[in-house]
Amino acid sequence: MTSFRKNDTVKLNDSTCFTFEQGGGRTYPLSNYECDEQGIVNGHRSPTAEETEVWYASDASKGMTDDGETKLPPMSVTVPLHCCETFTVVRGRSRLTCCWGNPRSGYVTIRTIDGEECFVKRELLTHA
Repeated sequence: MTSFRKNDTVKLNDSTCFTFEQGGGRTYPLSNYECDEQGIVNGHRSPTAEETEVWYASDASKGMTDDGETKLPPMSVTVPLHCCETFTVVRGRSRLTCCWGNPRSGYVTIRTIDGEECFVKRELLTHA
C-alpha cells in the first residue's frame, strides 16, 4: 500500500479506478459506466451548513420516509474527481464518517484544484 504525506501531489490511479476499456485494470466500473467513460471518480465530503439549510427548505426534507420516520439531512456530498487532474494531500490517513454508523478507515483527504477538500480511498490514488 502506498503511503501519502501532507502536501504530496497525487492523481487517480488508472489501473484501480477504471475498466479495461478505458485503459484501467477493472472488470467492472467503480460507480457506473458513464463516470468510467468520462474518467470520473467520486470523492466524498461533509455538507456545509448552507447546503444543509437548503436541504431543509427543499421538498426532499418534507414528510416521512417509508418507515414512518422523519427524514434526516444527507451526511455526505459527492465530489467528482477527473483523471487528468492532480490533487494535493491535506491528510495522509483519514477516516470517513458518511453515515450514522462507524467511521471507515483507509481514506486520504485531498484538496482539488477548486480548493474543495474531500475524502478518497487510498488505493485509488498514486503519486503524480
